[in-house]
Amino acid sequence: MAKRRIVLIGYRGSGKSTVGMALSRLTGQGFIDTDQLIEEAAGKTIPKIFESEGEAGFRELEQHVIARIPSGAGIISTGGGAITRPDNIRLLRMNSIVVLLNSGPEVIHKRINKTDRPSLTGLSPRDEINQVLNERMPLYRSAADIVIDTGSTTPDEAAARIMNILENGICDKESRSRLLSHVINTPVPQSEKNLLKKLSGFNDTFLYGILGYSSLHSKSPGIYNRLFADYGMPAHYTWFEHKNPEEFLASLPGTGVRGLSVTIPHKEAIIPFLDEVKHDAESIGAVNTVLLQGDRKFGFNTDWMGIYRPLEGAEGDRAVILGAGGAAAAAVYAVSMRGFTPVILNRTPDRAKHLARKTGAETGDPGDIGKFHPDLLINATPVGMGSDPGIPVPVSALKPGMKVFDLVYTPRDTPLLKAALAAGCFVIPGTEMFIHQLAEQFRILTGIDTPVLRIRELLA
Repeated sequence: MAKRRIVLIGYRGSGKSTVGMALSRLTGQGFIDTDQLIEEAAGKTIPKIFESEGEAGFRELEQHVIARIPSGAGIISTGGGAITRPDNIRLLRMNSIVVLLNSGPEVIHKRINKTDRPSLTGLSPRDEINQVLNERMPLYRSAADIVIDTGSTTPDEAAARIMNILENGICDKESRSRLLSHVINTPVPQSEKNLLKKLSGFNDTFLYGILGYSSLHSKSPGIYNRLFADYGMPAHYTWFEHKNPEEFLASLPGTGVRGLSVTIPHKEAIIPFLDEVKHDAESIGAVNTVLLQGDRKFGFNTDWMGIYRPLEGAEGDRAVILGAGGAAAAAVYAVSMRGFTPVILNRTPDRAKHLARKTGAETGDPGDIGKFHPDLLINATPVGMGSDPGIPVPVSALKPGMKVFDLVYTPRDTPLLKAALAAGCFVIPGTEMFIHQLAEQFRILTGIDTPVLRIRELLA
């Protein structure tokens, strides 16, 4: 096996130092313990650093130490809270395989109960482990490429399992070949077909993709693959064109698929087949992001963040949302979080009423917009997409000073936005939703908080 940088993350007591030393012996690579480097840099023990500098001071020193770790091959053991700072994750992820060492709370308590580390919360040791572990686990999951259970294994056994994965591949070649054969038989670009044929024979590249029917309009593959290159990640993102989300998820074990974007018509249909759905996605009733780890599938919604963030500073009382699908549900959630009263207008009244039952919003037909006098208008319908020249509301409803946000991003300047500009409205193009939701999605799927400016640059 070619030498590569292996980064170990996990809660204190999960075995990062002992497994790291075992990996160092197996690979002949040097071993770096960030806690040891911190103590050397400060000239005092970690408990003394906490005593004099507090946790904030310790985290500053930890970040400084991680930034100075050489980028070459080696085995790196990190502190349990290193992943709480986005810059640390970005630096540790660069050209590395990140391994999460995972142990249960009771095992961790037995291992660390008699250590002299200071409390982070003031809670009892058991309660602190449960609380902090729950807070950090989503960050651990996002940042890790591989998960190893160290609750019932020796350090040497855990190290051997890591080596076996790295030497024999992160997937089963036959399972991967079946999956990619299906993708190759869909209308993906010929250049993508050629690349996937090569990847069918590789078992050291993680896969990501957009699941939908149709998903071929998505610009996500080009952006994700450029970001993977930015961070030296052994990963590839493609189009997963599939009619049945249940069948597709059932085909994934052994394929090395690590994460999914989910688009129409699967955002709602996929939910019953996930193991855990985050609260906001559950409230919205739609999932657009799935993180896969081992045999577990975690669902998220980043669409609402793609709407919420561009509305920073927006003022007003009433927001009209056009549409009643998954994007509309995300818009209702986002505007409510911004303090607007949502109104749902849809051509099919029953769908609008169904969505409104969850939120208490008023409903109506798009032609009713005039009687609501909105401060904010959000188009969550496909009207205006591609070559569609349509506008989802009467032009007369667009008033000077109104803020108009069109979630359609192809084309960037939709017929609705052009009409809104002509009417003196403030406009937000759908590209802003796409950029901000993708930034949040990339963080969930990789742990990396990539700059929005970089995504905007890649989309241009």
